[in-house]
Amino acid sequence: KAEAVLRGGADWLIYGGDRFSGKDRSCDDYFRVLEMAHERGKKCAFSTPRIVKENDERALSELLKSFSAAVPDALYIHNLSAWQLARERDVNVPLWADMSLNVFNSQSLAFWKENGASGAVLSIELNMGQVERLAGKGILPVECLVHGPIEMMVSEYCAPGSWLGGIDKGACAFGCRKDLFLADRTGALFPLKGDQHCRMHVLNSRELCMIESLQRFAKAGVARVRIDVRTADAAGAERLTRAYRAALDGRAFELPERPYTHGHYNRGVTKKAISAERRRNSVV
Repeated sequence: KAEAVLRGGADWLIYGGDRFSGKDRSCDDYFRVLEMAHERGKKCAFSTPRIVKENDERALSELLKSFSAAVPDALYIHNLSAWQLARERDVNVPLWADMSLNVFNSQSLAFWKENGASGAVLSIELNMGQVERLAGKGILPVECLVHGPIEMMVSEYCAPGSWLGGIDKGACAFGCRKDLFLADRTGALFPLKGDQHCRMHVLNSRELCMIESLQRFAKAGVARVRIDVRTADAAGAERLTRAYRAALDGRAFELPERPYTHGHYNRGVTKKAISAERRRNSVV
């Protein structure tokens, strides 16, 4: 898949983090992908998991230590403990505050800049007007997710493993081998994906697609746009990358065929929705 997106015209690869394959990767895999990108004159960043528990810190610390042998072009951080570990290990790599850190306003950008960030990925809950204002302030280079699955929830409880894998018997026999979904009352299907830590990720029923608005992101001063291809196969990842490369370059591109969503970019989180959330949180 890394080779496929490089053929498709990606300028950067982000490798690592939560893998929907259910399998972890060795340090050698990281280094091979890094070398592959550099051989083609492209950049490669490594990513950390969204959740780091106490017993995960040792493995993450060893991974960070290995960067002295092969230095990536950036490191994406999803949580405070991973940020602290990277600072303590004196990892000589530009650090980017990733989406899970919920960068929602200029104070957040200023905070991460003061704490050594080289850039930040803006919250997926911002609308386009808010993205334009934050990117225009020039506090930090910013990145936005423009295509891919939107995570609704990540959970230590794994429904497929519990119902089909027999986790209660000691070991999971399911192994994330089939595509499974949760269905809501309208019939919408929400994909369930397991990661290498056996956590369950609930994805939105429709993937995000902002290919028709790419020039607006560029004009706003967004430094990078991200395509998440974790749920795609290699051929699909290459097609998507080619389409977004063409759109960024101002060339003709093919729109994806299946139904997609614009997420919050066209509407944002409304005051009505915020008020409803506050009422729910106030109920005992």
